[in-house]
This record gives sequence, C-alpha cells and structure tokens, in this order.
Amino acid sequence: MSIVSVIDGAVNAIHETEKRKALVSEKLLPLKEKGLSFDSPELPEKSLCFPVAKWVPNGLVAGVDSGFVAKRLASVDLVLIRAMGVVFSYENGIVKKTDYFPGYFRFPEPHLSNNALEEDEAEQSKSLMRLHEEVNAAKILIKDHKPKYCFIDGSIVPQYQDKPRKESKLTKNYVDIIKEFESLYELAEENNCALIATVEDSRGSRFRGIIQDIVLAKEPLVEKHQLDGLFDSSLLDYFLSVGERTCAFTYTQNIKQHPVLHDFSEEWSHGIYGLYIKPTPFDKPLRVEFISKGDLKKEADEVASVAFALSSLHREYAYPSVLIEADFHAKLKQDEIEIVYNKIMDKLGASVKLKMRRDNRPF
Repeated sequence: MSIVSVIDGAVNAIHETEKRKALVSEKLLPLKEKGLSFDSPELPEKSLCFPVAKWVPNGLVAGVDSGFVAKRLASVDLVLIRAMGVVFSYENGIVKKTDYFPGYFRFPEPHLSNNALEEDEAEQSKSLMRLHEEVNAAKILIKDHKPKYCFIDGSIVPQYQDKPRKESKLTKNYVDIIKEFESLYELAEENNCALIATVEDSRGSRFRGIIQDIVLAKEPLVEKHQLDGLFDSSLLDYFLSVGERTCAFTYTQNIKQHPVLHDFSEEWSHGIYGLYIKPTPFDKPLRVEFISKGDLKKEADEVASVAFALSSLHREYAYPSVLIEADFHAKLKQDEIEIVYNKIMDKLGASVKLKMRRDNRPF
C-alpha cells in the first residue's frame, strides 16, 4: 500500500467519522429540551444538559501541575520532577496578585529508581513519584493559602495505568498514593476548598456509554451501534453549545469492579463525579471531575461555573488559566536532566558502565 493511498484512506475515514458524529448528535438534540428521569444512580440529575451560570472570579483560586523528564541508565532510572502551585487572587474578575509554591522558580526534585524494575513498572514508578509530588504540592497550597477552589491537572484519581501488578515491588508505593489522595480530599473538605480536576485531552467514553446503555433504552432516537468508538469529547462537541454542561455522572458504573476506585474507601469512592462543559466555540468540550457529598445539582452547577469562567479566555483553547500558569512553571526540558546526568558521570568516572547501549554507539 502506497503512502498516498494511506493518507487518502485516513482522510476519508476521518471525514466519515465526523459526519457520523454530527448526524448522531443532531438526532440526540431533542433530549436537551426534555426533562428526563432515568431511575439510575449513574445519572442522578433530571436532564442531560444544563446552561452554565456566569461566575465572576473573586477570592483565591489555586492550581497545581507537575512536569517531569527521565533518563534511562543501565542500572538506575534518573527522574526529575517539578510540581508547582499557583494561587490567583481575584477581585471582580481581575487577578490582583499571584503567589507561587514553592517559589517563582525551583530546580526540579531528583529521584533515583534502582529496584531492577520491569519496563511497565519503570513507567509506573515515574508516574507514582510525579503524583506524590503533585498531591503534596496541592496539600501545602490548601493549608497555607486556603483557596476556595483548587484545580488539579488531570484526573481526580490515579489512572489504571498507574496501578502495578499484585506481585510488583511498587505495590506499597501505589497504596501510599491512594492514601495521599484520600488525605488531599479530607484536607480540602476541612478547609472548605472545592477540588476541581480538568483533563486536557480526555479520551474518556463514560458519558457515551451512559447514552448507549441508559438513555437510548428509554429514548431510542438512534441505534446504539452508531455511537460505537466515539469519545465523549468528540460526540459532545456537536451536542453541547457554548455555555452548556452535561449532567453530572458517576465516575464508573461499578465501583467494585473499577481497578482503581475500589481501592478507595467508600467515603470517597461513592462521591466522585464527572461532567463536560463547552467553554469556547473552537475547542472540544472539557472534562471536569469533582467530589460531591451533598447537593449534587448545586455542587455540579458551581464547579461548572468556576471551570467555565477560567477556561473560556481563548476561543481555540479551553483550559483553566490557573493551570496554564502552573504548567508554564512546572514543565521541564530535556537539557535540565542532562545537567544532572553529566554531574553524576563526572564524579563516577569513565570506568562505570552507566550508559545504555543505545546511547553509547561509536558510529
């Protein structure tokens, strides 16, 4: 198969998928105008779609993000992680002051992993270390600054890719991370701080699955198979208008069968929800996750309003401004780890075979 035919095939496939998304969404649009009762704990609200109320930022809003780079060596993995916290102090929608944790600039934290880990474990080890730094930064921000809202980059729970095998040497690290997340939830609750997690490039299909399994069973506007393979953000890009949110939905259909959520205590696992908002006309809907232990409708409205206000500043990029600032200060470049690596090599000397073979080719 020639490269030209591959390109043409890809273009045609994408066009067909876009047509299918638009057609399916158009057929589902009547559901936006209807009040529905699904009698399902997965969809506790009474409609699929709600307008997002306008919110003018006031007070303290925090955001936490982290960046990392790694270098694989023969006997160890060298990882640099920089977790950064940012606090915006708003007055009538204007940022009057910005605070940074631990400061405007910090050198990343170096970590070594020398447990003779398998390939998948090595990647999990890096992710778990990054999560630990990020959660710790969020906890310090909440303790020291008492923000009303704290944004987290990524999901509000660890992902299944982060969970090691039962016999793995990383099992204790994973258990510790679960405890750290629960500690963060508890600290936020004690300080009346709403945790809001936003996923920049979500490939989730939870909402689409709910439409297929629950909504279409009651309102058969399209065939279920027509939604197969569609991600939530792609489907909702046609379904939601700017300034709208979906109803809140449970994080998973069955907590006991979820690989990560069933490791949390019931106090928290039963209160984790998601929703999507459409902040701008030229970007896909944004996935938002939060914790609710009270009035779900009220809390979903509040979370959506805050996330919408901070994510609608650029018509082609819908993401919270406080996380954009945190990412700017957290991101790392490869040359930063090279500095540390070169210092290590200088002290070890040429006799130590630390380089990977692929990095040591003489030709």
